[in-house]
Amino acid sequence: MNIFTFGWQNILAWTAAYCILEPISYYVIPAFSRSKSVAEYYDMRRTPVAMVVFGDYIYSTFLFLVAQAVIAQTIGTPASLSILNWLRCFGIFTAVQWSGDLTFYSIISQLPKTSKYIDFFQRYGKEVSISAPIGDSIYGLCWFLIMQGVAMFAPYWSQVTAIVLFMFGTLVLSY
Repeated sequence: MNIFTFGWQNILAWTAAYCILEPISYYVIPAFSRSKSVAEYYDMRRTPVAMVVFGDYIYSTFLFLVAQAVIAQTIGTPASLSILNWLRCFGIFTAVQWSGDLTFYSIISQLPKTSKYIDFFQRYGKEVSISAPIGDSIYGLCWFLIMQGVAMFAPYWSQVTAIVLFMFGTLVLSY
């Protein structure tokens, strides 16, 4: 199964995989990072949960959609992928992700501090520097590996259930 092509099944598996990975990241990422801004980002008392989970999902999904378009133009859209082509597709996603991360920081670092969001990401970029896209690449690899398993083995109803439970949990933690 080719998870790097555009289609509702892949968007569903992408979203379900995120809903599995993101709660885990709330514990794992701060445990491995010494960054004050990372600790602030994953502290539910300091940063709204909905801002973190939906902001990360929206940004990453945008990158995924761009990567899918690039992959379709370069590798094509075969029904299944060899391990080598899977790694090539992930490499393309990583290149898109690095371009997105560096472009995002170059834009946000030039903006006036008119919101908590802009202020946070300006501080975050200065503090973690190149560690941010490196960490995002590791997170992306975990996300794609989970997505591959979800797409291959999880029935659609269970994927939707994971998404609904995640949304409900986000609602509960956000109020």
